[in-house]
Amino acid sequence: MSGLLGFEFEGEYELELELYGEGVVREGEFTYTLDRVLEEFGRNVNAGGPRDISLKIVNEVQEQFTAIDTAYLERLETLAELILPDSITAIDLTPKLSEILKKNNTLIRGSFDSFAEQFAAENGLRFRPADLWLGSFTDSHFETDSQTLVIARDGSVRIKIEVSSPGSSGGNTFGGTFFRDLDRFFFRTMTAEDVIKDYKDTDIGREILKNGRLADFIEKARTHKIFMGKNC
Repeated sequence: MSGLLGFEFEGEYELELELYGEGVVREGEFTYTLDRVLEEFGRNVNAGGPRDISLKIVNEVQEQFTAIDTAYLERLETLAELILPDSITAIDLTPKLSEILKKNNTLIRGSFDSFAEQFAAENGLRFRPADLWLGSFTDSHFETDSQTLVIARDGSVRIKIEVSSPGSSGGNTFGGTFFRDLDRFFFRTMTAEDVIKDYKDTDIGREILKNGRLADFIEKARTHKIFMGKNC
């Protein structure tokens, strides 16, 4: 058992699962079993089970998942959202899994030009880009500003700004998390410079423009078929 299963009850979805680790996603590889999570959900929220489930498979710098055991996905009978990392390049689509995905009209999320996008298109499912880390910058006082483009369940778009600091000395603050709202179809009319115009000349603004992640997202969002409505 080497992986971590994180979970939250009654977030955007009634049950939200996040998997961290490497190798194959399958039961027995994580700190919690699905049975234990579902039992806790039944005791604390609804004995009838979650109305909808989000599963996010997360890669970290030195650990990557390479495959998913279909039996794991088949346990999630109300799977409403499946977020895949780029390292997952195949899913064995059994009749049972196909039925689950179609019954729930499961929203598939991932990178542009990834297996996730291809899988959604080939199986008549909706595709939405996964949240996108835009960049970070740490100044001479060790204060870090990290920004992520976040698309919520209802299709609304925000930039999540996370500021962290080692303390309040030297003029630093302890930081916090802040949000900037964007139009859900901002990519149709705005450039990367437009999106961050209020701080494009700051260190974090220059980093976002330099690495090109936001600009690349905007370019691809204009030409790819993506679902930006509410994931009911």
